[in-house]
Amino acid sequence: MNRFKSLLVILSAMAMAATSLRANEDVIITVMVDDALGSYYKVQDFMAEMEKSEEEARAKASEIEAQGTALVEEFQELREQANSDILMEEAKQEATQDAQKKMQEIQAKEQELRQFVGQTRQQFAAIRQQQLNAYYQEIAEVITEIAKERNATLVIDITARAGDGRAPVLYTDGSYDITPIVIERINATQGQEEEAPAAE
Repeated sequence: MNRFKSLLVILSAMAMAATSLRANEDVIITVMVDDALGSYYKVQDFMAEMEKSEEEARAKASEIEAQGTALVEEFQELREQANSDILMEEAKQEATQDAQKKMQEIQAKEQELRQFVGQTRQQFAAIRQQQLNAYYQEIAEVITEIAKERNATLVIDITARAGDGRAPVLYTDGSYDITPIVIERINATQGQEEEAPAAE
């Protein structure tokens, strides 16, 4: 009977030790944030709206370009009149002056198109980046919730790439942070170093 009780105690102790070991194991989970972003309904709605805005901008750019093309055609007609053998000299000079003015209009239209395209691209890029960052934060909050539910030690974004501005580690258990110990140890010898002898 005593041997049976001893065996029960040993088995119980082993079970407790195994449970303790499992509790102390690091839990590392991964997530593909790019996939989550692409599947997030808010991101999909936002990207659809951006596509509409970009289509409108492309139509506006095409309209400015068409106006420039019309000006070029008018310029070519004036050049032909200026070089015509049929027109009188006064009419040729007038056509030449009109052609010069038309060239200035063409240059102004080209500048307008360049500015519109450049500014629109910058605006869209800034809006896209700002909004996607906001959605990224929303997803990161959900990831943190799930990490805590699963008692995770570490969550790694396996789609983060060097230089894209995103941190590959999305969540860490603060109890694993050794920063205070590192600071204490690197400062442990403060004031103990011997002063280096002055060079003669």
